[in-house]
Amino acid sequence: MSRPRARQSGIAAITAVLVVAIAASAASVMLAQQSATLDQARLIASRAQADQYALAGLDWARGVLDADLRSAGNVDSLDEGWAQPIVGLPVERAMVAGAITDEQGKLNLNNLVNAAGQKSDADMLVFQRLLTSLGLAPDLAYAVLDWIDADADLSASAGAEDPYYLALARPYRAANSPMAQVEELYRVRGFDAATVAKLRPYVTALGRGTKVNVNTASIPVLAALLPNVNADKIAALVEKRKQSPVRSLPDVTALLGSEANPALAFMDVKSAFFAVVVQVAQDDVQLSLDALVARTPPAGGPPGTWIVWRRTRS
Repeated sequence: MSRPRARQSGIAAITAVLVVAIAASAASVMLAQQSATLDQARLIASRAQADQYALAGLDWARGVLDADLRSAGNVDSLDEGWAQPIVGLPVERAMVAGAITDEQGKLNLNNLVNAAGQKSDADMLVFQRLLTSLGLAPDLAYAVLDWIDADADLSASAGAEDPYYLALARPYRAANSPMAQVEELYRVRGFDAATVAKLRPYVTALGRGTKVNVNTASIPVLAALLPNVNADKIAALVEKRKQSPVRSLPDVTALLGSEANPALAFMDVKSAFFAVVVQVAQDDVQLSLDALVARTPPAGGPPGTWIVWRRTRS
């Protein structure tokens, strides 16, 4: 009789151990799930807070641009407050950085088509000179032209319309409308990532008819606008504007000579469109908010700033 009892006692002990093991395992799983839920909740809360900081940074940028417009609206230059970046500003558990750059210091790709909807030969030549100076094929300009003009006709053999894009492995159609953002270049014939990276610092996508601010334009952009002006004179202009910005277009002629006169139609000394970048690091969350801010209000709108577009990247 003792052996069955001993066997029963052993089975009971094993059963008890198994029950404890199962209970411990279940508790461990529950704790892990709870921890994951808490981590997810913290991540969501951090992301929401980071989004709010980014929006606050955008509001700050708009305020800076609005204040500048009211205090020095006739001239925009790189020595003004809006051009000074915030490298890193601690805010509670977050770090916020931001910068404002002048989009009118770049060539506007949408100007390749004029207000009448026709090719602008003068703007095409400027863009082709920029492409050449960067070591890129000048014929790329025709692909951009076909992308933004309203018709379905090829502007040149290097251009591209629907038949080209619909024959791709992942087909799509030509936009046949102005670019909303420069990143559309990735969809244009001939523009790979390396080409866009080379060109991106010098071009923008704004409403048609905008001019280049001579106070903020880079040397490659100025050289494309001023083909008859000696490179040393252009470099001297860039150095001089650091101490004293150009305040009127006649000053450009005074500084560069009469060779600059044909380019004056493309130039201005003030700007209405600015790129804003706000970067936020909140706990484990890092995000960047990009926006295009205009200081020229829509028709009938009040003076101030307005957001043309904005996007958030994680």
